[in-house]
Amino acid sequence: MIVMGIDPGSHRLGFAFLKKNTTIRSRPEILEYGTIEVPAKTKSPDNLKIIYSELERLILVHKPDRACVENLFFSKNKKTAQMVYEARGVILLILGQHSIPIYELTANQIKKGVSASGSADKKAIRRSIQLLLGVDAKGHDDSWDAIACAFVGSGMN
Repeated sequence: MIVMGIDPGSHRLGFAFLKKNTTIRSRPEILEYGTIEVPAKTKSPDNLKIIYSELERLILVHKPDRACVENLFFSKNKKTAQMVYEARGVILLILGQHSIPIYELTANQIKKGVSASGSADKKAIRRSIQLLLGVDAKGHDDSWDAIACAFVGSGMN
């Protein structure tokens, strides 16, 4: 089973693909992870087109069986929140177009799923993923959040 994890953002979106062996009790393997970065001054709908096309490319390469998308928390900055919600809409649209089942998880569920604490910070999440998956920590925090989201989602039935 291949699980896609997504940490939504308007100009930087974390993504990860984990392969889970469903017959053997082994840890999932990271197939690919990273960020989709849109230049900061790119306005909607151009940034949404970039997000859409990059996600489309990744989905066609990895063909995930399910996707886990982090739910958003309320933001004090309404403009930023609106842009992230727009990006999240594009994410849900493309997953729906590819008939990929979607699991939506809160940040606390993801943190608790990888570190046993719903209040874990970014460093704790990264360390937990390193230990759980046996990988070195490289890349942006958004990509590690996406890995954590995919990891938690890989255990959901």
